Amino acid sequence: MNIQNTMPSTPNSQLPTPNGAQRAAMFGLDARIALGIFAVIAMVAGGTMVMNLDDQKAKALASEVADTGKAIEAIHYDLKADLWLSLLNPSEKNAFMALYDNGVIMEEGQRRGRWNGPYIRATSNRHNSYGEMLLRKRQENHKNECTDPLELCYVWLVYGKVKPGVAESLNQFLDDKELAPETTGRVQWTPDGDYVNLYYRATKALSTQTD
Repeated sequence: MNIQNTMPSTPNSQLPTPNGAQRAAMFGLDARIALGIFAVIAMVAGGTMVMNLDDQKAKALASEVADTGKAIEAIHYDLKADLWLSLLNPSEKNAFMALYDNGVIMEEGQRRGRWNGPYIRATSNRHNSYGEMLLRKRQENHKNECTDPLELCYVWLVYGKVKPGVAESLNQFLDDKELAPETTGRVQWTPDGDYVNLYYRATKALSTQTD
């Protein structure tokens, strides 16, 4: 006896097909997934671009601060005296200006005659990207002023308006890993709104006096 398959068969032509509304919903879901993926990619790419840009700026700044540090040592060598004690009107601004303008140097003791600059390319204490530039005397921690003549004092190069990312990248280039990078090492900074005041420890000061 032949046993016939009694299970009903459904021709392919009778399979249910998605209607217009279903197709639109599926397309909308696919589009949302694609947009989500593109958004994630854009965020990652954007963050990488910002990081790379900060690194590039930090590399250029690293060369600049190194050159300025050498310039401070050179002017001290030429003047044969502390920079602040060679200024007509001692100030942090004039100390920086002395690197390119001998008009701020006193004539007494042939100080101005010993000036052999300009020592840097700048013609202003306003940086195109990083605000006002100053020279400041501070201890190993830039927040501590030099008060005791017997204590170790440094000349710090200060930039008044630097983005935190650039400061952090510069710190990675010039300092080892630190527990407190804002107050240790050659590169330090103080937060100031959306920016930081960047400090670069250029060289040892010849005295703790500032006036």
